[in-house]
Amino acid sequence: MTSGGNINHCKTTGRWRAAWLALILPLALTPGLSGCAISRHILYSPRAEAPAAIVWAGQAPQTLTVTTKDRLALRGYFWPGAAGDPDIIVYFHGRNWNAAMGAEMAQYLAGAGNAVLVASYRGFGANPGQPTEKGLLRDAAAFIAKARALAGPDGRIWLVGHSLGSAVALHAAALDGQVNGVIAMSAFTRIAEGAPHRLRGLIPDRWNNLDPIRRLTIPVLLVQGARDGIIPKDSGDRLLAQATMSTRLVVGAESYHNPDMKRIAPWLNQVIANMAQAPAAPLPSPPEGWTEKARNP
Repeated sequence: MTSGGNINHCKTTGRWRAAWLALILPLALTPGLSGCAISRHILYSPRAEAPAAIVWAGQAPQTLTVTTKDRLALRGYFWPGAAGDPDIIVYFHGRNWNAAMGAEMAQYLAGAGNAVLVASYRGFGANPGQPTEKGLLRDAAAFIAKARALAGPDGRIWLVGHSLGSAVALHAAALDGQVNGVIAMSAFTRIAEGAPHRLRGLIPDRWNNLDPIRRLTIPVLLVQGARDGIIPKDSGDRLLAQATMSTRLVVGAESYHNPDMKRIAPWLNQVIANMAQAPAAPLPSPPEGWTEKARNP
């Protein structure tokens, strides 16, 4: 299984299926674990600690805590924006990561004027609770509310997610109804498609991204790697086909599942600036090796 926030969801390699088969048997023999607990443990693989000490490229982030509606205290990271800048990015990390690892990836979005708030999930890192689809969306709502409090009444909220975090961002945006736009990196269509057919019934959390993208009325940018060996290669095309509003698909010819944020983050900030001016505004020219494959409308 690929390390980091990868949703091991690839039909071609079968690594996600192999992970299910390798992990389901020993977990099934663990006393006290129900079928749902087993499948969620594999599905989310919440990481307790970052694999190594993080060296920040610039200013280290502040730490903060948000409280969910079901009274869980979750730790996040925050970089303030420039004075007078109304934009705040809420970043959602992927499976098998945690907030510290998400902050290491999101740090390249900071320092360009936009504030950056890195969300975390229940059961990940040192956070209390156990991850579920419903729970992660409660967590997202708490961080979006915190972003609004930080940005003030004139703030603009932008959700950026990677892999599982893209699912969280898309669903949270559809539920919230007031965020300004979504950037979904390495987004899948349905998370169950990566599991073996005979085990799909054990997955209690659906994460069907085709549903929220149909309902969103805000600009969405889909960022996919042409060399992503984790999600099906047609994921971006299938999501784009279901979008009803201003949605674009950009593909990196040499990019894998984890994009090079140091390289593309300045461009993503430019995308947000354009979206803030007009939802259907043309994209700025992407970095070398990245192309706008399609757009809707």
